[in-house]
Amino acid sequence: MDYGVLARSYSPLDYANNLRRTLKSFYQEDSFNNLTKAQLHKEISKSLMQNYNGEEVLKYRIANYFLKKGFVAAFEVNVKGSRVDFLVINGNTEGFEIKSKIDTLNRLKKQVGDYKDVFEYNTVLIDEKHITSLQKILPEYYGIWTFVGSKRNVIRKAAMSPDLDSKAQLDLFTKKDLTKHFKTSDKDVILQQCESSLINALLKEVLKERYLTRWNFIKDNWGKILPIDLQFFFNSNIDPDLIYQG
Repeated sequence: MDYGVLARSYSPLDYANNLRRTLKSFYQEDSFNNLTKAQLHKEISKSLMQNYNGEEVLKYRIANYFLKKGFVAAFEVNVKGSRVDFLVINGNTEGFEIKSKIDTLNRLKKQVGDYKDVFEYNTVLIDEKHITSLQKILPEYYGIWTFVGSKRNVIRKAAMSPDLDSKAQLDLFTKKDLTKHFKTSDKDVILQQCESSLINALLKEVLKERYLTRWNFIKDNWGKILPIDLQFFFNSNIDPDLIYQG
C-alpha cells in the first residue's frame, strides 16, 4: 500500500467525518465507525509512523533525539533560497536537511551551498538508500545521519563549516533584530563595523529568542502531540486537546 496517499490526505485540522472517510477510503474497510476523533487521529499517526518513509517520520525521530538536550530547535527555517528542515541552536548552530526514502537529491547541491554559509555545523539526515549518491555531493565537513527505526546512526560527524558568510547570516535577521543588536539596519554598515565572530554570535541569540517559545511548547506538550503532527503544533502552538478532541 502507498502510505504516501494517506499522508497527503491527512490534515490535523480535519473533522472526524473527514478522518473517518480518509481511513475508510485508504484501507477499503468500515471498521472505523465507532472511533472518536482522537482515536482516528491516533490511528492515522500510528499507521504512518509504522509504514511511511516520508520526512514527517524523520522529523519526529530527530526532534525526539534533541528533546531533552537543552537546545532550542525549529522546523523549516528559510535560508537564502532554501529552507532547512530542522535547526538546533545552543552553543552552536546546526542545520539538518532531511532526505527520506521517497525524496530525491535533485536540490541537495544548492541546499548544501546555502546552509554552509549560515550555520556552523550541517548534517544531512538521510535514508540509507541515498548514502552512495549523497557522498558524491556533500563537502567533507558535512555530517551524515540515518535512523533505523528509532536508532540513530552517525555515519559521519559534522565539522565546522569553513565558509560562514556574515552577509548571508545577516539576511536571517529582521530589520527589528538588526536595529536591536547593531543600532542600525544597514547591513553594509554592519559588515564594515562588526567582526564576523560578533555577527555569528548574535545570530545564535536571535534564533534562540525567535524559536524558544514555539520549541518550549513542543517540549511541554510532547506527550499530547501525535508524532506525525509535530511541525503543525510547532507552527501553531494550539492546545492539542482543541485539535484532537474538538
